[in-house]
Amino acid sequence: MKKEVFVLKGTLEVVIGPMYSGKTEELIRRVMRRKIARQNGIIFRVSSDTRNAEELVVSRAGTHLEAKIVSGARDAQMYLDDKLDYVAFDEIQFFESDLVDVVKKFIDVGTDVIVAGLNLDFRSEPFDNVMKIAAMADEIALLKAVCVVCGKDATLTQRLIMKDGEWVPASTKDPIFKVEGSDVKVRYEPRCKDCWKVGE
Repeated sequence: MKKEVFVLKGTLEVVIGPMYSGKTEELIRRVMRRKIARQNGIIFRVSSDTRNAEELVVSRAGTHLEAKIVSGARDAQMYLDDKLDYVAFDEIQFFESDLVDVVKKFIDVGTDVIVAGLNLDFRSEPFDNVMKIAAMADEIALLKAVCVVCGKDATLTQRLIMKDGEWVPASTKDPIFKVEGSDVKVRYEPRCKDCWKVGE
């Protein structure tokens, strides 16, 4: 009688929070622990995140690790048969909804998955794919930043636009994605609920 072989499923670690809360730094820290343990894995970054052209994930603190740039989550599927110990996805809010299925596939083949990204957009609305992945998580780390206005814990991201020589809150009619640095008239700040505002 042939002995049945069971493949242990992977785990899912989710790191979320507002901008400037250290999400990428935490993802790098978790990956570095696995590297010290001699685990084999890959970090993925989506090409639509144009803030850094190099094949790296870079935290605001300056720490960085090598990453593979992919056009979407489905490009990462080619590594499903590589028997990796882990995979990591940074800035998951930039990935399309198919990331949810790709994460499930890695977990099903026994690969641990680490993801990091924004849980809410600048309007304080949840990113659908991030919330679906968070609902599947074995562990969720909800990080906070520091409100630049009052110094309290910041859980929201404020988008500001330049209007008549003054920085004002962006309108709810603005596109969800507007990468900082792609337009000199936009910037982002971490804010607490009392100091966060949205324009009309």
